[in-house]
Amino acid sequence: MRATRFFPALLLAYAGVSHAALGGLPEQFNSEGTTVVSSVSSAVSNYVTRDTTLATGTHVREYVSGDGVVFAVTWDGPFLPDLKALLGKYFDTMGAESAKLPRAGRSHLAVDLPEVVINSGGHMRAFEGSAWIPAEFPAGFTADDVH
Repeated sequence: MRATRFFPALLLAYAGVSHAALGGLPEQFNSEGTTVVSSVSSAVSNYVTRDTTLATGTHVREYVSGDGVVFAVTWDGPFLPDLKALLGKYFDTMGAESAKLPRAGRSHLAVDLPEVVINSGGHMRAFEGSAWIPAEFPAGFTADDVH
């Protein structure tokens, strides 16, 4: 029981020193000009969220499991973040799915596969998106919790 009380604090400390790619273990973003705020989602949660405002003004939120794996990420702001860094190995999946779509008039990309869900859209100065790995969701977490 005592360890359960300290679990969120441990996750917060762990998430406070790093960023991670979707589905990966923590690694550093280019931190120059970024503001990082980490928070525990709730006292009994089995994950933490990490909010970062990049130097470009774009906000990134990472959802990190107790195992230190990023299972979801969201972004919104005036510039797209480095999606290769955010999506990790799933960046190639996004590229492959994007190549299947017609080029004209495309402002939104939706990838809905069993292994990953990616939504990205917007226009200059107003981009937003989210990505998650359904199989990595902690107990009690659903896609509706990604925001």
